[in-house]
Amino acid sequence: MNFCHIGLGLKRAQYDIYPSEKLIMKIERIRYFLRKYRYIFYLTPCVLFLLSLSIFPLIYSFSLSLRQWNIANPYLGKRFVGIENYITVFQDFRFWNSLKNSLILVFLAVTIEFILGFMMALCLSKKIAGQSIIRTLFLIPLMLVPVVVAMVWKMLYHPSYGVINYLLSEVSFARINWLADKSVALYSVIITDIWEWTPLMFLILLSGILSLPEDPFEAAEIDGASKTQLFLYITLPLLKSIIAVALLIRVIDAFKLFDIIWVLTQGGPGISTETLSYYTYLKGFKHFDMGYAAALSFVLLGIVILMTTLFLKLFPGEER
Repeated sequence: MNFCHIGLGLKRAQYDIYPSEKLIMKIERIRYFLRKYRYIFYLTPCVLFLLSLSIFPLIYSFSLSLRQWNIANPYLGKRFVGIENYITVFQDFRFWNSLKNSLILVFLAVTIEFILGFMMALCLSKKIAGQSIIRTLFLIPLMLVPVVVAMVWKMLYHPSYGVINYLLSEVSFARINWLADKSVALYSVIITDIWEWTPLMFLILLSGILSLPEDPFEAAEIDGASKTQLFLYITLPLLKSIIAVALLIRVIDAFKLFDIIWVLTQGGPGISTETLSYYTYLKGFKHFDMGYAAALSFVLLGIVILMTTLFLKLFPGEER
């Protein structure tokens, strides 16, 4: 009996002590969770807001790409056609023409912007007189609205009163109809894009160069390395990740170029400067074929994702 009483007493004591200890442990676990994952509570409202602005339109536009809907004829309704819009896209001559123009623009513009931006960054990474003023002046095109940039260049390209043709005539060159000649119109757009976005390349690459450690350069100079060797074997390898970021940002952005083309040429003359983004705009807001325009936008998204994936594969895992 004594043993039974002792056992009952211990069991009662356990029931008296453990609930409070369990409660304290639960509270401590909650506090630990809140301390460790508090960023979740800060980020959740922002993430939900961004998802509501992106996920719903993405789902809706994909659903729209599977339908035939012309808002100029609303009585026809939204007829489900499956992948017919996508099949039509790849059979469309203007799609292939706009894709060709987009690829030419992206390749030439981004390549020249990178070369010019890198050269400017290398020159201005050294201590020279008026360095801060020159850097600020180089960034002015980046601060302007693209539509304003396009309007300024449209005046410069004017066949009769433009400054560019005036300078050409002064050195006995024939005047060029920059925006009305099929052979040069696309390159005129590319020149405008280069003028506006080279400062972005310059800014990113200059930041990368200024952040490089000095020890490898000092050690290489002691070993007798030339400036060319320093650039090829130290500067470039250390800047791989910065270069990847700069090129990736510009490739994605150049594929979406619309405002400069809309102001300068509106896709003309003919369809010589019509890019994918501008052709999508025409189908959606000029021809009112919203289903086909949605399919075009998803094809453009797929091309950008594919190019981005292939581009990132050029860099090792650490740079990616």
